Amino acid sequence: MASVRESVLIDVPVEKSFSYVTNPENWTRYVTSLTDVRDYSSDKVQKGMTFSWEYRMLGMKFGGKGTVEDFEPNRKFSMKMEGGFPIRELFEFENDGGKTRLTFSIEYEIPNKVLSLVANSSVVEGLNAKEVKSVLEKVKVLCET
Repeated sequence: MASVRESVLIDVPVEKSFSYVTNPENWTRYVTSLTDVRDYSSDKVQKGMTFSWEYRMLGMKFGGKGTVEDFEPNRKFSMKMEGGFPIRELFEFENDGGKTRLTFSIEYEIPNKVLSLVANSSVVEGLNAKEVKSVLEKVKVLCET
């Protein structure tokens, strides 16, 4: 599996950024390529909650089932998504002088369907690196406004 990891400092308390990031209604707001999330197994986000997801990359749609793997309030939140584009997303929250140090990392496999189009995994790696930076920038802006 390939991986990407980045951090950002957000000028809000950890409780606010954690609440925003873990709210399923916000997931498609800050993850550009995530186009749909539905069929939640629980009204409350918690470890073990499942959902259906749809992701778009290079004009192709991928879908599958997701599971919340970690849910430690104001510390850690992770999801594993299985299906057409297997990916694990991990958000780590740290209090940094009343602000949030948010670290976002993804681990992913590149589907053969995508590799056959781009013929080079570095294209997908570049897109995922850009996506990680975009997620952090959006979370920062959305939490600070």
